Amino acid sequence: MTAVPLRYRVPWKRIVVYVVAAAFALYLVLPFYWIFAMSFMREVDAVSVPPEWIPSHPTLDNYLSFFRPDSAQVLVGGRAIKETPYALGNSLIVASATALLNLVLAVPAAYSFSRLKFRGGKGLLMLYLVTRMVPTIAILIPFYLMMRSLGLLDNYGSLILSYLTFSLPVTIWVLKDFFRAVPRELEDAARVDRCGWFRSMWSVFLPVAAPGLVAAAVFAFMTAWNEFMFALFMTSTEAAKTMPVVAANFATDMNTQFTLMAAAGVVAVLPPLVLVLIFQRLIVRGMAAGSVKG
Repeated sequence: MTAVPLRYRVPWKRIVVYVVAAAFALYLVLPFYWIFAMSFMREVDAVSVPPEWIPSHPTLDNYLSFFRPDSAQVLVGGRAIKETPYALGNSLIVASATALLNLVLAVPAAYSFSRLKFRGGKGLLMLYLVTRMVPTIAILIPFYLMMRSLGLLDNYGSLILSYLTFSLPVTIWVLKDFFRAVPRELEDAARVDRCGWFRSMWSVFLPVAAPGLVAAAVFAFMTAWNEFMFALFMTSTEAAKTMPVVAANFATDMNTQFTLMAAAGVVAVLPPLVLVLIFQRLIVRGMAAGSVKG
């Protein structure tokens, strides 16, 4: 009796999925790894051909330059080096205030859309979404003129107000879907225990909705942190310049110092990265709930 050889089926679908996933991960991670490695290189190594992927002579001079720029760096990107610490502080203040105001304004609006039925509600929601689709350049000039007439140029107020125009509609949409997932019975039980509306919201409803609140706040923070066009138009001095504007100033007409620009990029990425790592579980829960509930 002859043994019948077993036919082995190659799992092509699984292999293709793994290859595509690995290629996509490289596409996302590789640029950041490159600027991270470049931030520890000397300028001559950073522009060498073929490029170095691992620093052959690692140095911390690029990071130390933000505290004590040398004579060469004063000529090339020296102004940006000096403004970087102020820009980091400005970005933190503006992004945090934008995230906080998003929650303050979006919570009552999203609660109304999720719990109440009123005429024109769906149309109003769609209007919020449509405003998000308007290109930034279309509202940039009118917003600049309005902020100038109010005396808010080169001020935190102009940046926070402008960032609210495109982050608030998304926050309302995310919170609306998340609030719908919170059982009404929790609020009813709180009212049976003689809790007023504000107390039931503060003590019962909002703690249950915490993942959605965190996800929305982090989204608003990162949107404000990364914004460039409004910050470029609305600010002119270190009193209000944010990190994206200062990072762009490392490329000057005289030269571009890639290692300093890479170090500034790494420093700019750290605050939102730390924020996401701290709240990653709440963010995933909040975004998943917001995307599933229609």
